[in-house]
Amino acid sequence: MFNRLAPPLQRALWRLGWKGLRDHQQAALPLILDTQADVIVSAATASGKTEAAFLPLLTRLWGGAGVVLYVAPVKALINDQVERLQVFCEGMDIPVYPWHGDVGPTSRKRFFVNPSGVVLITPESLEALLFRRGGEVRGLFGAIEAVVVDELHAFIGNVRGRQLQSLLHRLECQLARRVQRIGLSATLGDMSLAADFLRPGQGHAVQVVTSADEKRHLQLALKVVCQPATMSETDQDPHWLIANELFERLRGANHLVFPAGVGLVEFYADALRKRCEAAGLPVTFFPHHGRLAKSEREETEAELKRGHLPVSAICTTTLEMGIDIGAIKGIVQIGPPQTVASLCQRIGRAGRREGEAAVLWQYCIAKAHGPGMDCAEGLQPDLVQAVAVIQLFLAKWYEPPRSGELDYSTLVQQVLSLVGECHGITAVVAYERLCQTGPFRGVSQGDFITLLRAMAAKKLLMQDANRLLLHGELGERLVNHYTFYAAFPDSQEYRLRQGGKDLGTLPLPTSNQLGDVITFAGRRWSIERIDHEKRMVDLQPSSMGKLPRTGGQGLPVHTKVREEMRAVLASQHMPVWLDANARSLLQEARKQYLNLQLDRDYCVAEGDTVYLFLWQGDVVQNSLAALLNHQGLQARNEGICIAVKHASLAMVTLAIAQVAAQPCPSAAQLFTRKDVPNTEKWDWVLPDELFLAGQTSRALDLEAAHALCIHLYETSAH
Repeated sequence: MFNRLAPPLQRALWRLGWKGLRDHQQAALPLILDTQADVIVSAATASGKTEAAFLPLLTRLWGGAGVVLYVAPVKALINDQVERLQVFCEGMDIPVYPWHGDVGPTSRKRFFVNPSGVVLITPESLEALLFRRGGEVRGLFGAIEAVVVDELHAFIGNVRGRQLQSLLHRLECQLARRVQRIGLSATLGDMSLAADFLRPGQGHAVQVVTSADEKRHLQLALKVVCQPATMSETDQDPHWLIANELFERLRGANHLVFPAGVGLVEFYADALRKRCEAAGLPVTFFPHHGRLAKSEREETEAELKRGHLPVSAICTTTLEMGIDIGAIKGIVQIGPPQTVASLCQRIGRAGRREGEAAVLWQYCIAKAHGPGMDCAEGLQPDLVQAVAVIQLFLAKWYEPPRSGELDYSTLVQQVLSLVGECHGITAVVAYERLCQTGPFRGVSQGDFITLLRAMAAKKLLMQDANRLLLHGELGERLVNHYTFYAAFPDSQEYRLRQGGKDLGTLPLPTSNQLGDVITFAGRRWSIERIDHEKRMVDLQPSSMGKLPRTGGQGLPVHTKVREEMRAVLASQHMPVWLDANARSLLQEARKQYLNLQLDRDYCVAEGDTVYLFLWQGDVVQNSLAALLNHQGLQARNEGICIAVKHASLAMVTLAIAQVAAQPCPSAAQLFTRKDVPNTEKWDWVLPDELFLAGQTSRALDLEAAHALCIHLYETSAH
């Protein structure tokens, strides 16, 4: 296989010291080099998936004038891949063009003059390109060979993924031909669903290449820090205790620390920086999250790569992606992981050197068993969830992507973009392109017409005498704003500056005023000047102020994780990687599980609250809570269970029987518009019926919850 690569590539690989191609690279090479088949390459992080796609693609480009389009979810990954690909492309005279908001126009102008080579782009920049230069697409991409989608899992099941599907389909419509698609990912739960995401409606034809299991070693430890009865910002606070331990433990090598949300990232970055300064040591702990300015994030990435001091990044999902940050010894996870796929991504960042083990330190904060705990708290849900997710990771199970969601908000954006791309389009052609053959296939013709009428009522669209859809007065204004190209909402954030340097952006309440203290970029600041109209804040360093303790909203927990949590509680097996506190609390939780008779029942009445332990994922449990609330109860999904307040066992049993006896209600029967907040960018445009249908398709599964009620009723009847 190696001999089939272009000679300049062979020479480059020998110079880099390659001894040959890995199994997935060999398997992918003939599929990409010799066919036009769509391909997914799924292999471990840092196993050479990029080369699996680009070695055959660059061989195809060598000596010609073709184009390869590479799409990535984050700019940092594009910047990293540019350096990686130039090692091969410079010796082949193949130009490489990074294309995103932080790259100046010079590179793009060169591509417009001579459209050939490798274009590395974000979905937002691709949206802008199609919108602004729709009439030039055939000339620019007429010689396109393939589209490579990196970190495929990061696009599945969200608005950016639906946007990307639409953009790729619109590109093919412009070119009037099919273009090969290649997806790269380290964590994919259901390959058939992933394949159908890459090529909607034709997933069965996508070729899937997976790597043979690599012999990677993992050193694993789970530690519980007990929370005192009263919380205070002292050294007894569990987060301070963890910070103190991290200061001692992480000073010997590079690590990534993942707390739950930006607020705790800032807390740990600030606390660890203060520990360094108090000890008279160089600061080696730096924050990294999406609200930080590019320069701040790049400084952290550069410190990790530099290697002159052991450095740790306190980060969010921004460092889950496969950007080059040098050798990482270990991962610290604070709080239970919510998805197995995310934990896999994080662990995959560590222990990449040959013969080196990856290290995972999992911290959980828990309450010791005692008076005042309800029955759900006594099951230690955070600890049990952490154990369950780790065990599923060790068993190599990952969450499959959700399918069948109705994304009307992104459809609004795509209609507006398509109108701009084509300088006007009929409703019939727009429906055919976006829904009938495009990714919005769940949208009926009638619902599409309803959507267009709503857009016209909001002055986003108008129709001329030739029945062409054009931008309306408001639509014209919105599409010409730079925020239009993103499918996610533009948060009304303030720009934070210190000494004329941008630190990043942060949403702030308008009640903020001079002298108020905030924490950002791992430091505490006081507000020196604030302009609410321009949303600009000037800061100066401060030693005062209470740190934020906000967590992230998080991802929904899958049913498989909850089933594994039940299995952990029902088992007598004690994982060797638990510390003494964790073992003790898990043993107590198992006793509680048996005392509550949860091995054979699902209902527990305690005071005026009934707890339903159904071991379902959040999507189903949120739906069941909605069905019970529709029966007049006060039900809430608490994660490990559904808590029904101010109710008796008889009331809950009757409500379940009533749900089971009736047809499954629609979203419009359960909710009114005011009950559900707008969460997506264009939700404000949607009429009530489309808004509610879209929201519930993304966040709920009413049919599954209704079927569960029928099962519970029939089981109890017997």
